Amino acid sequence: VKPIPSLRFIGSTTYRHHHNLFTSLPPKHPKHPTIMTTSSFASPSLPPLHFQSTEHSAEFSTSAKDEITSSTNSISLDALPAEILGQCLSAYADWGDLARLATVKRSWSNLLRAAASHGGHDSKWALACALLDGTNGLAPNPRLAIDYLTELTGVTLGQDDQAGSTTTEGGPGECFAPAARKLATCYLNGNGVEQNNDVGIQWLRVAYAAGSDLDAAHELGTIYEYGHHDVEIDVVSAAEWFRKSAEGGHVEGMAEYGLCCELGCGREQSDEEAMEWYTRAAEAGHVIAKYSVGEAFEEARGVPQSDSEACIWYFKAAVDGDEDSKKALMRLRDIARIVLPGWEGTLNV
Repeated sequence: VKPIPSLRFIGSTTYRHHHNLFTSLPPKHPKHPTIMTTSSFASPSLPPLHFQSTEHSAEFSTSAKDEITSSTNSISLDALPAEILGQCLSAYADWGDLARLATVKRSWSNLLRAAASHGGHDSKWALACALLDGTNGLAPNPRLAIDYLTELTGVTLGQDDQAGSTTTEGGPGECFAPAARKLATCYLNGNGVEQNNDVGIQWLRVAYAAGSDLDAAHELGTIYEYGHHDVEIDVVSAAEWFRKSAEGGHVEGMAEYGLCCELGCGREQSDEEAMEWYTRAAEAGHVIAKYSVGEAFEEARGVPQSDSEACIWYFKAAVDGDEDSKKALMRLRDIARIVLPGWEGTLNV
């Protein structure tokens, strides 16, 4: 099996470009909306009657500094009915527009928070990410973003007497995991807060334990493999976190844990379990895991020897662009021509 780069300290000679060929999809949170890409973040929205207040009426045209006037018809925004004003801002304003309007008059100073609260998790998440990245018309404000992210997690971070262990208020599934993982990144990189690797690791644990975030579990496994963020390399912890991510359905975690099983890295060696996890990852589309399954059949590791089965799996990986699988098919070309007629033309070799 080709070595996973993060297990380089073991000295394996195969599985070399594992991490670059598959990007796992973010998990869907059981209680909250699907996580959006930057381009599809929720636009701000306000309650229909947000501007209908005594303060809004009292300040109507009382001072030129409190008016935003059109250059063509001199109609103040204050002259619009509250419902229409709210609808116009919801339809056309981005977060930056609301931030600028919040400085125009005192009664509008809470526009950003009102819009974030009205839109729920989607809006708060969009605003927090915009503040972190300086997008959607906003200047970067990581400290304010941290406040929104902490609020979004829905948990309180704590630490009990044992170093490295984490306690939180709230049970599994009660945390908005993407916010917890984003907080982990902020603490690990010192973005908006003082860098604190221990707290960053804790937020990753929270994302998995209270938010069922499989990416967080996989990231923890990688941290313990590489020794990232000044964490001591711990192959036992790495294998345990990869197992958790794999059992939850994380494809990269399946392949990583399969390698742990094959090499006996952080756990007892088992070709049979390695084959099981490689097969699950391969069936989920992991390119290099397909090669590993083929190699296991060719070398009779955990399964009866079968060059025919090996060729089939090598071909599946080769179709997806794996060069080592093409070389393996060339080595077994006599069997491949029987099992896979025309494979050379398909792969242009």
